[in-house]
Amino acid sequence: MSKKMQDEIDAEVLRLSPPKETAIGMMTRAEMVQLINKAVHCGAIIGWAHAERFTRERMQRQIDQLDYEMKCIQDRLKDAEMELLAVQK
Repeated sequence: MSKKMQDEIDAEVLRLSPPKETAIGMMTRAEMVQLINKAVHCGAIIGWAHAERFTRERMQRQIDQLDYEMKCIQDRLKDAEMELLAVQK
């Protein structure tokens, strides 16, 4: 897990935690289920967002690589055309 992702999860945990001034008492089962549900959903959303960003970056690198390969092929094609013109003359 990346540092940034861990920081986001830690921030979400702090957000869901009661303030320090609050006296902590017993939680009902429904309150615990609601808190756990919020935490799991927030963690899943954070993970999904990071996965989407990493996928987008990886795909952009692949597109850049294919663009470079296409440029190299175009350059080779131009060279071949020039050679062909030179041979025809």
